[in-house]
Amino acid sequence: MKRLFLVFYLSCLAATMAQTYRVVGPREPLPHEATAVKELQDHLARRIKGELTIAGQRSIVFHVGDTELAQKNNLLSSDLPEEEWHIKSFGNQVLLNGGGTRGALYAVYHFLEDYCDIHWWSEYEDYVPPAGPLDLPALDKSGKPAFLYRDLYRTDYPAEAVNFAVRIRLNRSGDVPIPADYGGSFNYGPPYHCHTFDKYIPAAKYLETNPELFSLRKGKRVGGQRHGQLCLTNEALKPVFLDSLREYIRQGEESARKQGVPSPRIYEVSQNDNRQFCECEKCMEFVEKHGHSGLYLTFINWLAGEIAKTHPHVYISTLAYQYSEPPPTGGVRAAPNVVVKLTDTLTNQAASILEEENKVFKEFVTQWKDDADHLFIWDYAITFRRSLTGLPFASEFYYGDLFRHYRANNVSGVFWEHENPHLADMYELKIFLESKLMEDPDQDVEALIDLFMDRYYGPAAPHILAYRRLVDTARKRNAGVVRWFPKIYSFDFLKTEDIEAAHELFAQAEAAVRGDPLLFAHVRRARAGLDCLTCKRGMASLCYRYKNGNVRESNSHLDVVSAKKRLVESWPVWAERYAGRKNQPQAALNAVNAELAGYNVEELSLAPVPERFSGRSFYDFNAGAFENHSPQAVSFVPDPDSPCGYAFRTDVKASHYYELPFMIGFYDQGAKKGIITESFARPLGEPGYNWYKLGVVTIPKDGYVYTSRAWTTKLQTGVDELVGNTYEIWVSAKLSGPHFYPGSASPDYIWIDRIILLEPEVP
Repeated sequence: MKRLFLVFYLSCLAATMAQTYRVVGPREPLPHEATAVKELQDHLARRIKGELTIAGQRSIVFHVGDTELAQKNNLLSSDLPEEEWHIKSFGNQVLLNGGGTRGALYAVYHFLEDYCDIHWWSEYEDYVPPAGPLDLPALDKSGKPAFLYRDLYRTDYPAEAVNFAVRIRLNRSGDVPIPADYGGSFNYGPPYHCHTFDKYIPAAKYLETNPELFSLRKGKRVGGQRHGQLCLTNEALKPVFLDSLREYIRQGEESARKQGVPSPRIYEVSQNDNRQFCECEKCMEFVEKHGHSGLYLTFINWLAGEIAKTHPHVYISTLAYQYSEPPPTGGVRAAPNVVVKLTDTLTNQAASILEEENKVFKEFVTQWKDDADHLFIWDYAITFRRSLTGLPFASEFYYGDLFRHYRANNVSGVFWEHENPHLADMYELKIFLESKLMEDPDQDVEALIDLFMDRYYGPAAPHILAYRRLVDTARKRNAGVVRWFPKIYSFDFLKTEDIEAAHELFAQAEAAVRGDPLLFAHVRRARAGLDCLTCKRGMASLCYRYKNGNVRESNSHLDVVSAKKRLVESWPVWAERYAGRKNQPQAALNAVNAELAGYNVEELSLAPVPERFSGRSFYDFNAGAFENHSPQAVSFVPDPDSPCGYAFRTDVKASHYYELPFMIGFYDQGAKKGIITESFARPLGEPGYNWYKLGVVTIPKDGYVYTSRAWTTKLQTGVDELVGNTYEIWVSAKLSGPHFYPGSASPDYIWIDRIILLEPEVP
């Protein structure tokens, strides 16, 4: 149906000068067209001061959406593929339009980016050059995103900031729906887009009455999002699950009708978010033949087949996650209406997908291409270990390799987790590159990085870029590995001399922009990860004590004081900017302040050799090396009773898991099993610090010591020089208060200040 157009005048320009351009749109614009017109108006008003010319033409008229100019040139949205966009000038007339409900918006944003040098760095920051005249060549540019589905899962931003996602050409924005005004979302139907087993078959509802529907673990039926799965070979599960899925499809369609938007086309059926799986005989026999992914696909293919009978246009998506990441065997493959989302939990984020150490996941992508007609990727751009998020690793140089590998293997959708922008390393740069390469993997990554550096850091750009190359060079030189759950030692590829050289580059960067508050703030933002690493490295005084008492320290003392001062000055400001989560407006700021509270020491004292270990050699870890997995209960605090001067203090009232018995243990994360535990019914000795013996452990590659039943204070032991060697482990702890010593007037606390790995005595 033909729609007439209406001219929208820029009154702000007309009031001050002779108008040099106009923006027109349909007389009855659809919501996304009205937004596209307004976005163009608003941004041009900030960009143009003086004359705008195109190929020498003046009095420019922009036609946005399904205008008469679009109809005349066969470029109506209904004639174009979904999300394809076009920018084309005809003399002084400029057409901006595209397919579906986002094509016109993408055309506007590409015009603003590609021709006006306007960029969006985050929900809260953009870049617009100083207003002035603009002389452009003839325009003829078009494109279409390379991936059908593009999503960056971010956190701590309000729903009203979702326009950022569309400006950078995402078509989904995590858990914040994109409204019709911005073209709507590529979206999933209810109940959710991942980890849905427990939503379809809730353990709270069915476990007691129908335990046979749930996974068998160590002889017991277990369900729930964190602890169990479903028994997929149990025929009784099928009708119950199918009824639940049909009900969610009904709800999805009803909700779409009420909102006046298209019905969801994709519903998620995927394993709960844990590493458990059903160990029953039938499931294990099937896994032996076809793998865990084969078991999941067989069940999901059956569901998809049943749904196709009544809803032929609906797709069922599922995760290939943790133990189900390897492709199926024995001839199992995904049905035509099944989407497989392959998660990347294996790679070294700091390295290219093309490097040898990332070969396993690289080949998973290639193999899954042959086992699924529709392949999505769930990837990670963040480290999840508490207090280690934001430490520096230069993954940005390898994004091009990654996205081109995805595109070459028929990946049609990419979901990236990139939470915690207030903590993440070089968040704005990485988001910029991720979104650009989701749209077009063939873009020159180096050129994109140069563009960002120049616009975001100004005169400081060469120094910031040199810092990022220093980080990458150190990673290559020292074989650095940064996985999605790293250890503090994962960042040991940055040696003391690298950290000192990086700070020198930042000193030059800050000097270059000291007169510009915005650019200076950007430089401090980039330095935060390095400053955090400096604080952690300077505080974690791991040292080796020889039999004669001499010390071989592995970390020299860094300038923790200056690093902490910079973080206190600048980090909370960025946290407040990103603290927009609706239900927890202070979540980001609280996380930063909790982290800063752990940096309240210039350096930790090197404690004397305990008398009981005199004449023995050992590794000596102080509290600066510990991890805090419960900031609500555990604090890093000064303690004059400790020979180190500081300790991790746990408030016993925070949980019954901190009460007696006092427990310490060692857990092997790689093998997913406990190695040794010791439980103490009462404190050892008089009030004050006492040594608690854990026992003898051969250190695995990925293990840790924990110091309560809650496992919230941990010491990661995956240091190369420790792995494979055997030590006797001792924990220095002070238990205070009436819970431990009846009649005591002190608060009920557990204090841990030191852990020693004692080498065996040589006969």
